[in-house]
Amino acid sequence: MLVYDHFQTQQDYIRQYVDRIDEFLEAQLSHESMPEGAGLCRHCNIAIAVWRCKDCVLATPLCRSCMRRYHRENPFHRIQQWNGSFFRSAELWEVGTYLLIRHNTGVQICDTLRHWCGLLESAEKSKDSIEQENLNRYNPAPAPVPDVDDMDMDMDMDFEDEGDVEEDVDEDDEDISDEDDEDYETDNNTYLNVPGTGTTAGIDPALAAATHGAYVRVVHTNGLHHIAMVSCQCHGKDVLPLDLFASQLLPASLNRIKTLFTAQVLDSFRLCNLELKASAYQYYHLLRRLTRPMEPAAVLNLYREFRRMTRIWRWMKKLKWAGYAGSPKPVHDVKAGDLAIFCPACPQPGINIPDNWKDDTARYSLIFFFFKFLNLRQIRWVYKRIFVADGNFKADHVRQKNEVGDVWLSEGSGMIPKREEYFTFLATAIERLTVSARQKPAETGIK
Repeated sequence: MLVYDHFQTQQDYIRQYVDRIDEFLEAQLSHESMPEGAGLCRHCNIAIAVWRCKDCVLATPLCRSCMRRYHRENPFHRIQQWNGSFFRSAELWEVGTYLLIRHNTGVQICDTLRHWCGLLESAEKSKDSIEQENLNRYNPAPAPVPDVDDMDMDMDMDFEDEGDVEEDVDEDDEDISDEDDEDYETDNNTYLNVPGTGTTAGIDPALAAATHGAYVRVVHTNGLHHIAMVSCQCHGKDVLPLDLFASQLLPASLNRIKTLFTAQVLDSFRLCNLELKASAYQYYHLLRRLTRPMEPAAVLNLYREFRRMTRIWRWMKKLKWAGYAGSPKPVHDVKAGDLAIFCPACPQPGINIPDNWKDDTARYSLIFFFFKFLNLRQIRWVYKRIFVADGNFKADHVRQKNEVGDVWLSEGSGMIPKREEYFTFLATAIERLTVSARQKPAETGIK
């Protein structure tokens, strides 16, 4: 029979950890080394395993081939490679993982995509063999891993390597229009350079031919990634942005696509901004810290692009919630207040209060007798609605430095009226003084 002590304090629970802290440190440190007895891949039980994933829960060492196959749908995970002494930080593109952009309509994987995927897989298989030869040369034959579940290792795509395939040219440069971004492509940061330049390894010729050099930067919840993108334009040149949106990837520009933001990172920032009051500047620096903890300043600065995409993403979310997605209603015909959030708590005639609310005297309520005793005519206080204006007089940053060419996404459709209507109101509005005119300047502190 279990007896529970209901008088445990916080100090008692902490003391349990203090008494065994030495054991916990040893157990935690064991994760930094290759598991004892590990040698073969835990999935195929054939090849030597030197790779592991940091983002997979209960990750086990995998070989290069299994790491690539089991991360087709998770191309933004962080991985590590055992170099004989410790696990070094690595990227999924090193094991041949690429970003496959499927079509959003019709057949998702067309013959062109099948051909490129088959070409890439053939090239990566030869790299797998070379890695295993090098590992077998310098390591003794490892013992098989017991109790491995039989897993179907067949490819989920029937790739074809034959047939003539029409080449499509991917757009691989960011659209730069601001003067402040003139050094965008010549940034000194080398962490996310294209593989084959700087300090990174070379590109396989087959990979370069299949991707046409379309390496993209992807901003995800765990930082910045650099990965090859395999796409197809057989449905038209302007279809690629639609395929990206269908894959929950938002391009920073539509002309020369080079930087992508995942829907997950934009949603994460929206919630952090709501609950944690985190600014875009703080959140993006968090992403740089996650990308390279010891040297975040070396990660490419995409703060301007991040701000732009968060603005567009919030606007699209409002349009979706208002029913403009999947409906014949065009966005340019959005009505006044359509994107505003409906408040069911505010008293609104015909919705949550009767239309004849003014005739409700509530004579038998205590509030009525209280106001009647004071000889006040405020019985309608029961239905009173209060509008609160923000008194943040320090928000000078909302003033635009240059309004030329500014794009208004939800003008008049949210909580703020249209500019023309507001200017018309200001022309006839009567300004009320917040300080009594009878008071002297010395009394009010106004100079």
